[in-house]
Amino acid sequence: MNVSVKLFGAEAKAAGLREVSVEIGETTCLALRDELARKIPALAPLLEKCRFAVNHEFVELDRTLVASDEIALIGMVSGG
Repeated sequence: MNVSVKLFGAEAKAAGLREVSVEIGETTCLALRDELARKIPALAPLLEKCRFAVNHEFVELDRTLVASDEIALIGMVSGG
């Protein structure tokens, strides 16, 4: 299955992209995270601290994905 993932902040900078298309065999966020690390090695050190948002809601890594999902990788943010 092919999915598109929106990237922001440090993750977009590390990847050099604002959106990436990824082919995954298994359809979970965990499989997607693993494939992102393989496809874009510069993202690998950041992924452990990121969360996925699917259709505008944060999800766990065991969340099953479908091709029509809107997926965003959300990195750590801080503020005062």
